[in-house]
Amino acid sequence: MDQNSASVMKELVKAHATAAEQDATPLRALGPHERGALIELACEAAATINRSRLAAGLPAAAPAPWPTSTWDFLRKHAAYVRT
Repeated sequence: MDQNSASVMKELVKAHATAAEQDATPLRALGPHERGALIELACEAAATINRSRLAAGLPAAAPAPWPTSTWDFLRKHAAYVRT
């Protein structure tokens, strides 16, 4: 890869990171109840999509397993909420 291509790649990565950050900014301003409502809506949408897949004769979606770090976070959060 020449220097010009490397420079273009770095700019693309930088632009993608900036766009991702801008997409997440409004979500950070939401309160916990609003975030919870969005998560609930996303889960309902996923269930609707899965029912539609099954009705169309397609197999159920197989989600990727969550990484260990996610399970650790959920365990810590659950322990905190219980106390």
